Formats: sequence, C-alpha cells, structure tokens
Amino acid sequence: MRVLLVASFGGHWVQLQRLAKLLEVDDQVFVSTADGQHSGATYYLDDFSVRELWRGVRQLPKAIGIVRRSRPDLIISTGAAPGLLVLFAGFLLRKKTLWVDSIANCRRLSLSGHAARLFATEVLTQWPELANGRVRYLGRLL
Repeated sequence: MRVLLVASFGGHWVQLQRLAKLLEVDDQVFVSTADGQHSGATYYLDDFSVRELWRGVRQLPKAIGIVRRSRPDLIISTGAAPGLLVLFAGFLLRKKTLWVDSIANCRRLSLSGHAARLFATEVLTQWPELANGRVRYLGRLL
C-alpha cells in the first residue's frame, strides 16, 4: 500500500510525522509546505489558509499532479489548508482520503476539518466531544 501524507510545516507536520511512524505500509510519500531540504518531503506546496482560498485554487493543478505522480492508495492529512487541497485533489481523482484533525482543536473542529467533511472519505477528531455525523472519534492518535 502506498500512502501520500500531507501537512503544513510546523505543528501539523510534527503530528503527521508521528502518525506516519505508526503506519505499516509499503511506501510513504510526503508533501509539505517546507521544501524537501528542510522537511524531507518529496513534494512541496506553498502555504495558505482557508481564508485565502484563491491562493489554493492557483495550486490545485499542482496538487492534482502530485496525486497523479505519487499514485497513492490512500491520502492522509493532519492539516492545514494545503493538506485539505491535496485531499480535494484526491477526491477529484477518486482516491481514498483521511483527514485527522489536529489534537490542538479540543473545543471545535478546525475550519479545514469542517471543509473536509464535505468530501473526505473519513474525518477523524482526537476529542470524543467533537464526534458527530461524518466526524468520528477512534481515540487519540497523536
């Protein structure tokens, strides 16, 4: 199984790295907002926020290209908006996608997490109080 793992650099990236160590898969490919020299990622996207969607729309062709080239069986993101963009590209290409909302979001789902509910195959929260509808709690992951 090949997994494409994507997160913005910083706390989201740290959580993704911890999650990646728990996966027993054949191949892991990483996407970050920090270049490969600083993050170890294979692919790079410019950082942006959900409030700056126009910046993300400009990167959608690049995100689609990343998904096509990496040919993942599953795409996992811990956030933020660039991770959401790659999950959306995966949705367009009919890939399985998993959004893991940050453990820092203990009072409410993140804005990107709310958006992920619209198209991600699975959306997970790390707080039982936040699980409802399409958002599931399976325990703390990170």
